[in-house]
Amino acid sequence: MTHSTRPARRRLQLWTLRLMIALMLTGLPGALAPGIAFRKFCWLMGYPAPTLSPLVVYLSGNAGYAYFALGILFWAISRDLQRYQPLVRMSGWIMVIAGPAYLSIDLQCPLPLWWVLMDSLSCLLIGLTLLWACPPSTSEKCIN
Repeated sequence: MTHSTRPARRRLQLWTLRLMIALMLTGLPGALAPGIAFRKFCWLMGYPAPTLSPLVVYLSGNAGYAYFALGILFWAISRDLQRYQPLVRMSGWIMVIAGPAYLSIDLQCPLPLWWVLMDSLSCLLIGLTLLWACPPSTSEKCIN
């Protein structure tokens, strides 16, 4: 990698993390009002209004909170890419693995094809982008 492409890759890594943050912060409504958020999500997916059992509300709320909390964690990581570069790399690998994992989960539901592709491919592409933008060795660190 040439010296001139390093800052561009660093910016790409930062903006990829910021995209992840924006997506994950959308979990807040699910954490605060899981029943309402689950109904709206079903509407978005083209499913009829669900019967909200306590387990569905519990799982929806937990998932929304987990997404929101991870968004906050990624925000903290993005504030100091040099210091947290090992976590950025790990996050990249987690997202690469999430691509096929979400594909398997989504196909078992089954969810609409547009959702399956968006869910699985976005995770895979985000993970690959984070990893590609990492410095080639531990001796070189990303900086903001």
